[in-house]
Amino acid sequence: MGKQVIIIGGGGTGVSLFSRLSRVPGISSISIVDPNPIGLGTAFGTTEPFLLCNTSVDVTSMDPDGESDLLRYLAARGWPVHRDDFVPRYLVGQYCRERFLEHRREAEQAGVRVRHHTSKARTVTPVGADGYAVELADGRRLTGTDVLLCQGLDRPVVPDVVREHLGNPALSASVYPVDELRRLPENSRVLVIGSKLAAVDAALILGRARHRVTMASRSGTLPAVRTRLRRSERPRLDASAWNGLSPDSPSLDRDVTRLLLAAVARTGNGTALRRQTSTAERLTERLAEELEMARTGRAHWQDAIAEIIQAVNHVSANWRYAARAAVLNRYRSLVARYISAIPVRNAALLLGHLSAGTLSVVPRIPQSVTPAPDGGRGWQVTWAGAPDEHFDHIVCATGYHKPVLDRLPDGTLRLDPTAAKDAVAPYVAGDLRVCDPLTGEPERIWVLGGASHRRTAIVNYLNTAAQQSKAVADRFAAEEPEPTSLAGRPV
Repeated sequence: MGKQVIIIGGGGTGVSLFSRLSRVPGISSISIVDPNPIGLGTAFGTTEPFLLCNTSVDVTSMDPDGESDLLRYLAARGWPVHRDDFVPRYLVGQYCRERFLEHRREAEQAGVRVRHHTSKARTVTPVGADGYAVELADGRRLTGTDVLLCQGLDRPVVPDVVREHLGNPALSASVYPVDELRRLPENSRVLVIGSKLAAVDAALILGRARHRVTMASRSGTLPAVRTRLRRSERPRLDASAWNGLSPDSPSLDRDVTRLLLAAVARTGNGTALRRQTSTAERLTERLAEELEMARTGRAHWQDAIAEIIQAVNHVSANWRYAARAAVLNRYRSLVARYISAIPVRNAALLLGHLSAGTLSVVPRIPQSVTPAPDGGRGWQVTWAGAPDEHFDHIVCATGYHKPVLDRLPDGTLRLDPTAAKDAVAPYVAGDLRVCDPLTGEPERIWVLGGASHRRTAIVNYLNTAAQQSKAVADRFAAEEPEPTSLAGRPV
């Protein structure tokens, strides 16, 4: 028998990996563990046609090379689509789902046993000398020779100020799925905590239903505006200088700034970044100016973003985890505004709501949140330095926790978000393999996509996951098949 592979996570990353591993010789079975339908994770599992991807078709593909596979998929189904387009997320979910079903049929015709286990994985434990057991939340136990962790970002961050109110029907712990927001009573006053991508989605859904929305965050800023996010036809970054960057260099920030500004200038035939962005202090004015720049082809910086993402992931891959995290934290505002920029359509809709007075964005977060007095509906929100306000509903749009991976002394890997006292984060090698902390030996366990955050800087990007999937599958294909006695099925 060949390898028995267990993939934990069936979103875009898991499907990208499956589509490649299913064609690798020497694999006898592939089990996918995910409580949701394969391909329909948090990012692309929405059924709301109004929500767009914030990445273009060109990089929203399970194949990182050549023409976008998503472009081929949509064109074959009659969609008039261009590589620069931002398409509805539900279409990408359908794409992932259909590609999985196609490759599943091909794999099964070739004799590969494929199973989907609708549960969550809790632990991964070594079994014997060459295998692993995966414990599921429903009590089942899978065994296999190789485990690939592809969990996405699906556990929302709930701000401390509202955590005690979880379970209250007037509080949404996440924007997704948006059905809860669509069911709000007419003309509700809604507080959205956050001002980045998820908060923008919430504001657009609520704005369509004519609710009055306040977005609140520490920065009080919105993402920048772009018309595309595509792979570069030619390099803009100085690769030699970029690859020489060190997190320990006292001039790192100056060097990074210089290289980024030079790359952006090259995208616009020498146009400086300050000529490609707005410096307006008022948010509405700044959004309007950046929208106009994008529409008239003056936001040249957008054509350096895909190359910058890949370069950041490459140069920081071998940095110490703490050093990488510290550097990324210093650039958090730039990442939030430019790497996570929004499509022009979304920017235009936001501007319309701001101009109409049905949307406001404030640079502060609530000081306290209490249920409305005397049994009233909604919440009393206290601000620092501003009058108290009443809201009918609160939505948390503050991001997602990264997947947790802790190792116990007996070698068990815990995927549960609650860390044990004696657990430590395992070391992840450059090839994305988890290593034994005592011997340093790599195990037959890989991390990809969101689960690879201890090795990869920018993970919430399908092109990154597709590159990782290709590299891991190529590694499998280069190995000699090894017979094993493990069954690869629930026991």
